[in-house]
Amino acid sequence: MNKTVIRFTPSERWFHNIVMFTFIFLLITGLSMIVHNLLGKHNESRHFLSVAHKVMSVLFMAGPPLAFLLGNKKVWRENLSIITSFTRRDAEWLLKKPFKTIRKGIDLPAEDKFNPGQKVWAIIAISGSVTLVLSGVVIWMFESAILGLFIHTSLTVVMAITLSGHVFMALINRDTRPGIGSIIDGEVDAEWAMHHHPLWMERMAKERVMGKLGDNQPPGPSGKA
Repeated sequence: MNKTVIRFTPSERWFHNIVMFTFIFLLITGLSMIVHNLLGKHNESRHFLSVAHKVMSVLFMAGPPLAFLLGNKKVWRENLSIITSFTRRDAEWLLKKPFKTIRKGIDLPAEDKFNPGQKVWAIIAISGSVTLVLSGVVIWMFESAILGLFIHTSLTVVMAITLSGHVFMALINRDTRPGIGSIIDGEVDAEWAMHHHPLWMERMAKERVMGKLGDNQPPGPSGKA
């Protein structure tokens, strides 16, 4: 029986998964429209892609705020505080991490709920998504908005490249891959969490002892076969 802990609440998982699926759909349809434009094909297929892109963009804009409003505000405040807080320890982590992939003996500073790499990606994702939404609205209202289209397209390419790094760490890197299940059921192996996110585990354990966490708050130990 391996003990697990709850890393992400339902609203956190809904937030992540809505953004993930809608962004990938928008990326595919957006790149497909660019190909159609370059080939000069303004046909039914191009029109269908445009409609699908606009419909999905509404979910992309509305889904995350709903997940936030319906979720636990304490958890969201904690997440925002961690993501926007950068220390010397974070800078050291970012400097050492590339070398650790080559030399395993390098020790990294202890991580919180999110490591510095995840913090950087979160800031890029949030600021980039806001810019994509604003430029997308301009394009939707004014199809001839060349500057808006340039910003929208360029930023999409940049975010797609940075997203590939996030996907690599989540699906391919053996050290971090065990955490991928937490975006589905919210749980991770307790031993893995203590090794990769000790600061978060220790803080949550102290708060639970002090009675500051509710019954549905992480980390919640459970038995899992």
